[in-house]
Amino acid sequence: MNERERHINHSLHALDDAHRLGRISREEYRSRRRHLLGALLESHVVTARNVIVRQAVSSHEPASVSDGDVLPGLFPPRHAAWKLITVVVIGVLLCVLILYWLLKMR
Repeated sequence: MNERERHINHSLHALDDAHRLGRISREEYRSRRRHLLGALLESHVVTARNVIVRQAVSSHEPASVSDGDVLPGLFPPRHAAWKLITVVVIGVLLCVLILYWLLKMR
């Protein structure tokens, strides 16, 4: 971690503390966090040696995401994970319900 990354990391921790302690609003927290993460992204310029870098904006992202918003590129959506977990939990509950019904029928 270079000096710039350390400074941004320290700033993010201080920003988190300020939000957690109620010194700044949620909107101000999000705005400052976007600014800090944007500065971090700008410092990592893609060069010929660093060709394996995921593009921040892909063709399957919604058109409403602006180029200045860095969070969708840093934090991809996790829709599939919670859907899978929901299906597994419902399946387990159905199995338990069927097992209960079968044991009650005896």
